[in-house]
Amino acid sequence: WVFGCALSADGKLALSASKDKTCILWNTCDGTTIHTLRGHTHFVTGCALSADGRLALSAGSHDTICILWNTSDGTPIRTLRGHEDR
Repeated sequence: WVFGCALSADGKLALSASKDKTCILWNTCDGTTIHTLRGHTHFVTGCALSADGRLALSAGSHDTICILWNTSDGTPIRTLRGHEDR
């Protein structure tokens, strides 16, 4: 299941958030997967791309974290913690 998606300003990248605990960064020109972003322990329910497409942000529902990602290599830059609700 896909719970959320985002499109880069230039339309060349798409990011999808899924029930499988990942986000996928897509090349919209040819439909290929650029990176699968793994780091959440529960569903990923939201995602966003920066205006320049260099950063992605994913939000998990029950793991209560947001992860900031580097889109060029698919690595996490920072995990944002602070929400304690479940």
